[in-house]
Amino acid sequence: MTTSEAQNFNNKALSKNIIFSVITFLLNTFISFFITPYISERFGSDIYGYVKLANEFANYAALFSIALNSMSSRFIMLERVRGDQKKANQYFSSVAVANIIMAAVFVLPSGICVYYLDRIFEINPLMVFEVKLTFALTFLNFIVRLLVSIYSNCYYITNTLYIQSLRGSQASILNVALVLGLFLFFSPHISYVVLGTLAATLFTAAANIFYTRKLTPDLRFRASDFNARCVGDILSSGIWNSITQLSQIFTSGLDLLITNLFISPVMMGYLSIAKTVPNVIFSFNSTVANVFSPNLMQLYARGDREGLKAAAKSAMRFMCLFVSIPSAILCTMGTDFYRLWVPGQPAEMISVMSVLTIVNSCISGPLQPIYQIFTITNKVRSNSIVMIIYGIASLFCTYILLQLTDWGVYAILGSSLTGALLVAFFYHIPYSAKYIGLPKTAFVPEIFRSVLSFLAVSAIGFLINRAFDLSSWLAWFSAAIATAALGFAINFSVVLSKKEKLALYTRVKGKLRKNP
Repeated sequence: MTTSEAQNFNNKALSKNIIFSVITFLLNTFISFFITPYISERFGSDIYGYVKLANEFANYAALFSIALNSMSSRFIMLERVRGDQKKANQYFSSVAVANIIMAAVFVLPSGICVYYLDRIFEINPLMVFEVKLTFALTFLNFIVRLLVSIYSNCYYITNTLYIQSLRGSQASILNVALVLGLFLFFSPHISYVVLGTLAATLFTAAANIFYTRKLTPDLRFRASDFNARCVGDILSSGIWNSITQLSQIFTSGLDLLITNLFISPVMMGYLSIAKTVPNVIFSFNSTVANVFSPNLMQLYARGDREGLKAAAKSAMRFMCLFVSIPSAILCTMGTDFYRLWVPGQPAEMISVMSVLTIVNSCISGPLQPIYQIFTITNKVRSNSIVMIIYGIASLFCTYILLQLTDWGVYAILGSSLTGALLVAFFYHIPYSAKYIGLPKTAFVPEIFRSVLSFLAVSAIGFLINRAFDLSSWLAWFSAAIATAALGFAINFSVVLSKKEKLALYTRVKGKLRKNP
């Protein structure tokens, strides 16, 4: 394949990856949009908080598996690109065996946690069984995902993430259909939400196994290929990703737990509602950013440093094109949104919590693609050390503020926000550039464009909010769509380079000619 053909293939794959990632995002948003207000109204905001808390406990357990699974695709892909198929299979099979062992180990502590749950947290006696069942199903879902996680690498390795997103869309449809069906035809239970997730996980697992055999027929699980040294190679790098994840738990993953223990279960419920939409936006940003990762990895594996530099900056500009819009809309129209979405709940307070959670996305969003640089260049150690120091400092500051002030949940969110901004400006921005041979200030213009974009879209949203009454869903969505359209037009003019504008215009024009 020539360089031109390879670039054309990468561009087509990138377009497909983005399109299907957006579809999956919209379906997952649909789930949150309808299920969240139903549960908070039917069971109370505190019970909804336990659904989110169960997922956070699963994330705590994932600390042990991230060390292995976060780096497995890198090692497998590098060996395949280098032509060492035997070594690639050893990595593949070794990770699969290690995951089976970890899954077996997690069964006992998961059971103990569920059994003693009502002694750990303050739970309404009438809802103890329901909350325990929700936790049990969440842990089961985590174990299933762990058992088959090695099979999800085939999409990354072959740069066909659009297939993963397509199957993810189908899994989301299954999730929606099952959850809605259970709520419509049976007496309501919060565990239905997790049942839908579990069904989607099983569907995705089957799809991943099928596509592993189709896309990477050379990769086969054989217990005889297990090699402890391969596991050690991956863990030596991946352990730092676990440390990074631990720091993220310290800074934001403990929010609900700390709120439950230090403030109240009701406030935990409000915070879980406030973080629902921002988390969907963060997930969307991460999903879109991930579609750039295979191309960056391939450029690095081929030794094309100039191509890697150009691709990293282009990925950041592409992220700038979109990330500011949903964040600005939520920041300027959030109170009206929560009045409509969860009537009866303190909309203004929830909106302020959302703003404190989402406002830094104009910086973290464009950084999402270049976070991969630390993995690609195997510089995860230094990143992890910085992140764990940040996490411990943030947790310490949160505790001190809770003891010395009456700021409550705002102390928790404020500590996370301040620390995230400091780490971004003093470490992630300069050192991600340095590790691929760029000046430390190389990515600052892209961040500056993103901040300007956020301020411009926020100004548009503020003016539209002041000019119209957003007391109905029709009015709110009309205002949001108008803000998004104007924001995209501004971003297209300010963010993209002339070459990127021309390329996008040519691509859209070509699509329109094919589909008159």
